[in-house]
Formats: sequence, structure tokens, C-alpha cells
Amino acid sequence: MLAPLLVSVVDFSRRFAKSLVVGALLLSLALGVYVARNISINTDINQLLSENLGWRKREKGLEAAFPQKVDNLVIVIDGATGDKAEAAADALANKLAAMPDKFTFVSRPDALPFFRANGLLYLSTKELGDTLDQIAQAQPMLGTVISDPSLRGLMGTLGMMMQGVQAGATNPAQIKQPLEEITAAFQAAAEGKEHPLDWQKMMPAPATSPNTSRELRKYIITKPVLDYAALQPGEAAEKIVRQTAAELGLTPANGVRFRLTGPVPLNDQEFASVAEGTGLATVLSALLVLGLLFLAMRTWRIVLPIALTLGAGLVTSTAFATFAVGSLNLISVAFAVMFIGIAVDFGIQFGVRYRDQHHLEPDHAKALRHTAAVIAAPLAMAAASTALGFLSFIPTDYRGVSELGIIAGSSMIIAFVLNITLLPALMTLTKPPAEAEGVGYAALAPLNNFLLTRRKILIPVILAVTAAGLISAMHLRFDFDPLDLKNPNAESVQTMFEAMQDPDSDAYAAQILQPSPQAAQQLADKLSQLPEVDHVMTLDSFIPEDQDKKLAMIADTAALLAPTFALPRQPAASDEDNLDALRKTAALLHQAGDKMPEALALADALDKLASEGSHAALERAQANVIAPLQAKLEEIRGVMQAKPVTLDDIPPELKRDWVAKDGKWLVEIFPKRGVNDNPRDPKMLDRFVKAVRTIAPDISGTPVSILESGRTVASAFIHAGIYGFAAIALLSLVVLRRARDVAKMMTPLLIAGILTLGTIAALNMPLNYANIIALPLLLSLGTSYAVYFVFYAKNNRRDFLQSSMSRAVLFSAATVLAAFASLCFSSHPGTRSMGELLTIALLYSLLCTFLVLPMLYGFKKKATLHEPH
Repeated sequence: MLAPLLVSVVDFSRRFAKSLVVGALLLSLALGVYVARNISINTDINQLLSENLGWRKREKGLEAAFPQKVDNLVIVIDGATGDKAEAAADALANKLAAMPDKFTFVSRPDALPFFRANGLLYLSTKELGDTLDQIAQAQPMLGTVISDPSLRGLMGTLGMMMQGVQAGATNPAQIKQPLEEITAAFQAAAEGKEHPLDWQKMMPAPATSPNTSRELRKYIITKPVLDYAALQPGEAAEKIVRQTAAELGLTPANGVRFRLTGPVPLNDQEFASVAEGTGLATVLSALLVLGLLFLAMRTWRIVLPIALTLGAGLVTSTAFATFAVGSLNLISVAFAVMFIGIAVDFGIQFGVRYRDQHHLEPDHAKALRHTAAVIAAPLAMAAASTALGFLSFIPTDYRGVSELGIIAGSSMIIAFVLNITLLPALMTLTKPPAEAEGVGYAALAPLNNFLLTRRKILIPVILAVTAAGLISAMHLRFDFDPLDLKNPNAESVQTMFEAMQDPDSDAYAAQILQPSPQAAQQLADKLSQLPEVDHVMTLDSFIPEDQDKKLAMIADTAALLAPTFALPRQPAASDEDNLDALRKTAALLHQAGDKMPEALALADALDKLASEGSHAALERAQANVIAPLQAKLEEIRGVMQAKPVTLDDIPPELKRDWVAKDGKWLVEIFPKRGVNDNPRDPKMLDRFVKAVRTIAPDISGTPVSILESGRTVASAFIHAGIYGFAAIALLSLVVLRRARDVAKMMTPLLIAGILTLGTIAALNMPLNYANIIALPLLLSLGTSYAVYFVFYAKNNRRDFLQSSMSRAVLFSAATVLAAFASLCFSSHPGTRSMGELLTIALLYSLLCTFLVLPMLYGFKKKATLHEPH
């Protein structure tokens, strides 16, 4: 029934070839204009998964409660000194905050006046004691800045230190580091350079933790205005940040390095990497496909019609996608590469079988009709099977591939229709010459006979290999972490990995909302008891512990420093006063050089400054040394006035990150990990999430998102595979009418799937969000290849490998392989892994079709010599 209909369609296309080609051309042009005017790409990755999932609803609830924490662009600033980092962060944050149309939110969590005033209270009692002791030890230098904030005053202090070294009253080791810092600042001044003294290296910064890396690193959290119509939604904002930083002179040459990370730069750089890799893959696949088409057809008179038909199909499918789903997402946009790789199969099948028939029948019209008769059932079933494989994505919760299923499944039907209408019409116009000889592979006849005659030996071998693959596949792992799919060389990724090494990083903290402060604290107390939890934070966590004891310690130090703070200011020093002080101190340093060699370098620097004797040189020295000390003095004055902290004292800028507008409190749970543990370890995250859920089953946050999205994606593809397998099996049973033929057709497919999974497990190649799409594709493509063999066998043919049918399947598979193997050269890890898995899957599919199916059918006593016309 199908063959006569297809013959009529092909013959109609031949008879009205010119009209059909002109109509197709005009329609393609019109659809191309429609696509150009209406196509768009939605790069919002948050829309790739269904929002009806329970964990997604909770995630959206948290995002709604704290919108400032969503879609952040984080600026990380590292300074050669803490003061440089602080000044750079402050300047850049102020500039960005003045652009509300570009950044709706700009914050420096580590620079709130609240923390600067009360920072000492957040240290442990031991840390506080050590910090206060060192502040007290710096009292002489602090007194210098208060009474004589000039080079003269500092030289007096240094002179007394050197006299103490010579007299044996001062241990050189205790003043070595401060002296080296002072030396570096004076050497820079002598050379005409800016190098502010880093007083944080001379004594711990009183308002921060003693961790040096934190002192030298500052963070700016921003929420940029995003353009989801662009491939990189945050690109404009990132350019503004870089431009502003350049205008402020935030460069390594000036002792400052700034980098961008956070969700926005991470996704933008991934999109750019994917686009770059996909662009290269598209060019490579197009060139390889054209090359293989010429090898398969041997004449441009067939290659050109196939290429034009492919182009028309791509335009039509893109127009359908634009109409049916509106904006393409970051997964469905890949349908173009898939269409080229898969739809070309229909053209190759038609073209190769036409060449074979044209060899038997020189008349073009008859050859076309014979081709249609031969190819009708297998081509239609192959198209239907491939479409079903894609359409099986639609019912899943993975919205990204669900839309891909709609587009790709429909595009297979479009490709089929065009290959039985437009392709024969174009071939009628190009008039391919008749073939002088058959187009099969006669050289493969011995291999074909070997498979058939040794099938009883070979089938157990195949089963043994399959069993080994099944055992290996049991060790297959799924990589849930999306960071592993990003380019590890990207600035945003490297910066994120670096920041994650901080034990207090909240990148992998779990979160949950509670209705009241009391409920939040009760839950925090319970969760803190879990061995998998390091600590739990709520707004109450910002109420310092042991305040009475700490305030008493601070008060004692403040009382000790009170006389120093009350010192009277001496008359301002003149340039001559400062120069005289430099010369005298240099002499003392030279004298102390035998007991403290480090003093000689400072002496030389002071001599150089004194010999220059200019006001500008003294100003540089004052800026490098005295000005930073004055700033530090003001900070110390501030923290010495610390007062008890209550919830009412916590500023609104901090409260908004922990209490939602509706009054709900945020509870943040941090996983426990060792010093050398990888915070992204999936096993550790799984244990952490499972443990926390025993007390708080409704938690959200990054670890939950990673695990649940991985399960959602895996479940989506498992369900898609089941739906697709069942639909294809049912279709095959309806068409083939024998369960035995269906089983034979599906067996190579199952073997190929097992061997694919076993191989990637043996290669330690995990399944991930990107490459898992290869498995449903294997179902569609593997079925379509097997269909041609099964229909060939149902015509009582057993010369499988040497036939034109096998040539068509071989070149069809080769073009698909070329299209997807080109993805292996992408710099993007996700795209590359997809190319690698697709290559492995297609190779196994091809091998199993060519080697296993012939063995399953064996010999027939009577066989026709040629396919029926």
C-alpha cells in the first residue's frame, strides 16, 4: 500500500519538477525571511527544567524571597597589599552603584561599617587576645603617628629601635618583618614609585580574621540587568565592569588584579565557549558531509540535489521551530547540527538506491519509480522511528530536550517529505547519468559469507563480549556537577574554584526558609548536631558570642592606649626637619648593620632619598609610609569603641540577606569537609543532603540543585528511552508483522547500547547533562540502520554487506559520524564529551548492525538475485 503511494508521489514530482523546484525555492525564501525576523534564543538556563518539580518550586521560592542573590556577577579583587585591595574595591563599587540602570544591586558584604566597628567581636577569644596584644606592642609607632605624623616622627621611632638592637635590648627577629615592609616602601619612594606600606603585614588587621588571603582579597556582589535575547545575557554588564576598572587603573602594574565570576560570567563564558565549539563543529561537519556525499554518489548531479534538499529542510524546520516553540533554548538550538547529520541519511538512501536502480534501468523515469518502490517501506519506517525517538522527549520534565523533541521529531517528517518530493524533482533537472556498474561492495562478500557460515561460533562470542560490557556498565557514573561541563581555563571558572577553597564559602551551602526567628534557631540547633554539618547560620549568627568577655578585653586595651591617643600634636615638620631625620636614622641603621643586616637596605634607601632632597621625594615617602599608618590608626580608634551587638543593631543591608520581606528567616547549612576535601565531591554532597533531609526535607540550595537536576535529567532520558523503545517496537510490530523480526531488529540496538555504556565506564567517562543525549539518539539512529537490513532480509536477500543497501547505510552512518565527531574538537568540555559519546555510540551501532544482524538472519535456501522493481 505504501510503495504504490510513494511511487506516485515521486513520479508526480518528476513530471512537475520545474514547478515544484520553483515553488520550493519561493517557499524557502519566504520561510527564511520569516525565520530571520522572528527567531530568537532564550539563554536563561533556569528555564531548561520544569518549574512544576517540587525542588524547583522551593528553589523559586528562595529566589523570590532573596532576589538580590540570583543572577549575580561577582567581582573578585586581589591587591598586592590589603590597603590596595580595599581602595580598589571601594572605588569600583562606588562607580557601579552609580549606574542603577545597569546594576540593580551593588554590595560589599565585607566592608559594611557595622563590621568595621564591631569586627573584633567576631574573632575568637584567642584571636582577639593575640590581635589586642599586637596592637599594644605597636603603641610606640601609633604614638608617633598621633604626636608627629611625619617622616621625622617615624625616623625617631626607627632610631630608638636601632639603638635597642645595638644595646641588645631589642631582638632583631621581632622587628625583621616590619623593617622589611618599611624598607620596601622607602625603596619605592626613592625610585619614584607608589608602594603604600602594608600595615596588615606588620600586624593583623584588627577588624578581620588573621587569614592573609582574606585581607588581600575583596568581593563586590552585583546584580546586573540581563539581556536574555543575547547569547551572553551579561556581556554588556561585564564590559562595563572591565571598562570602569581600566579607567580606575585597577591593573597588575598598579598592584591590583580583578576577575569576574558568579552565575552570570560562568554562564556567559560557557555560552561563548559552546558557540565557538558549535561553530567549528558546524563548519567541519558540513565539509565532511559534502566530502562523504561525493564519495557515496560520485557525481555532483546527485550531491547538489541532496545538499539543496537538506538546505530547504533546514530552513523549513527552523521556521517550524520558530512558530511552534517561539524562542530556542540552549539545548534545542542544537537541532540544526542534528538535522544535518541525521536528515542527510534519507538523501543518501534515496541517492545510492537510485544509482543502483539506474545501473539496472537506464531510463531516468523508470529508475526513479523503481527506487521509490524499493525504498518506500524502509525509508518511511526509518523516518518514523527517528521521529519517534525524538518525540519521546516531549513528556519529560527536562524542558530543554522536551522542546528539542518537538523540533527534531517534526523536522524528521519534514526531511522525509522533501526527500520524496523535492529531491527527485531536483534530480530530474540535473539528469544524473546511468551507472556503468553496480554500486555495492563486492569485496565484502567473503566477510558476509563468513558471518553467515560461522554464526554458531560468532554469536556466543558476541554474547560474551556483551556480558563483559554489561559488567563494566554497572560501574558507570553520572557527573551531576554543571561546573565540570564548563571550560576549566575560563577566568570565571578558575576564580570560582579558587574561591571555593575557602571553608566559609557558601557556594555549596544548603538553605531553607523558616516562619520565625524561634523556628530558625531551633532548626539550626538540630542541624548543627549532624556529623555531616560543619556549621549553620541564621541572622542570629551575627550576634557575637562571649560579648561581655570580649568587650572587657577591648576596654582594657583601649584604656592602655588612651594616653597614646591623647598625646599632643607636635609642630609640623619642615622638609629640612624630615631630611635631617632621614640622614640621622640612616647613620644609626648603618651602625646596626652588623647585628641586623636587614637594616642596611633601609639605610641605603634613606640615603638615596636624602641625597635627592626634593620636596616631591619627601611627599612620595610620606604617601607610602605615613598616610597608610594614619588610616590604620583611625581603624584602630574605631574598633576600640566597640559596643554590645543586638539584633536591633544589625544594619538593613545585612538583614535583607537573611530575613525575607514576609518575615521568613533564612537558615544556611554548610557541609563539613576536610582541609584537602573537594567541596564538589558528589559523594560528599549526597551524604550531606541526605543527612540534612532527615531533619529538614524541604531544603534547597546548590547541593540540592546539583543532585536533583541530575536526577531529573537522568530520569528524563530514561523515560524518553523507554517511551521511544516502546513506540519504535510497536511501530515495527505493526509494519513488520512478526515479533521475530522486531526482536532481530532490536537486538543489535541493545548490544550497541550495552557496549557503549560499558566502554565509557571502562574509560572513566561519566554521563553528564550534555552527553546523555547520545543515548536516545542511539535508539533512533540504530533503529533506522537496522530497518534497512531487516527489509532487505524480508525480500529474501542475504548478500547484506556487498549490496547497495549496505553502501547507503555505511555512508549514511559515516555522515552522521562526521557531523557528531567534529564536536570532539570543541574546547567546551560538555560539547566535547557529547561528541565523544556520540562517536562511540554510532560506531557500536554501525558495527552491530553490519556484523550482528546478518548472523541473526543466516542463509535462505532460495534468494532472489536483485531487489524487486
